[in-house]
Amino acid sequence: MNGLPYYKAYPRDFFEGTIGMPMEMKGPYRLVIDLIYMQGGRLPDDPRYISGLLGCSVKLWNKIRAYLLDAGKIEARDGVLGNLRADDELESLAKLQDKQRENRSRPNKNKVLQSPRSHHTEPYTYSEANASDAGGVDFAKAIFENGVRFLCQHGSTEDKARNVIGLWRKGYSDKEIFDAFDSAKKSGAIDPIPWITETLKGKPHGKSSRAQERVNAFIAGARGAS
Repeated sequence: MNGLPYYKAYPRDFFEGTIGMPMEMKGPYRLVIDLIYMQGGRLPDDPRYISGLLGCSVKLWNKIRAYLLDAGKIEARDGVLGNLRADDELESLAKLQDKQRENRSRPNKNKVLQSPRSHHTEPYTYSEANASDAGGVDFAKAIFENGVRFLCQHGSTEDKARNVIGLWRKGYSDKEIFDAFDSAKKSGAIDPIPWITETLKGKPHGKSSRAQERVNAFIAGARGAS
């Protein structure tokens, strides 16, 4: 899957857009939208595949599919299922990521003019971490110095960035968090905290899952206060 592990949901739009839709169709509709985003806007129009993902019979899926097509909620084209809202969101994200990659590829004039004695620390990269077998990389330092800066560049306050990193460290190793930051940066994540949280969820670890619960609660609380 080349799509998104998460996307911005708009509860008001969903509720207003499904007024009059039977309850038994609202749940499958939301799941189908999730699958479309996860597949990068191109969900294979394969009844066995989709019914298997939804955990229902092929007959029931065909009924759901027909309803959503008739209601204009999804489209069938070239062997895939899509959604106009998802198409627009994914296209906008792709343009933003292209712009971010373009900006990163440009020479940084300020960096050239910077004094050699500057204490500014450039973010570590994953390749630097792997290549540094002798001296090793201080992952804790990297995630606090460069990770905090990275989150602040994407709209977080320094206090929030430090708090959420501290919560991540209760459930995951510094190396795992470092790799998740690196993944978010390379993927052009525009909202890196939930991106990194979802990435870390997929990593096996031996620490308590309560740390993850605290991260989720912290993020939810921060959003509610904004």
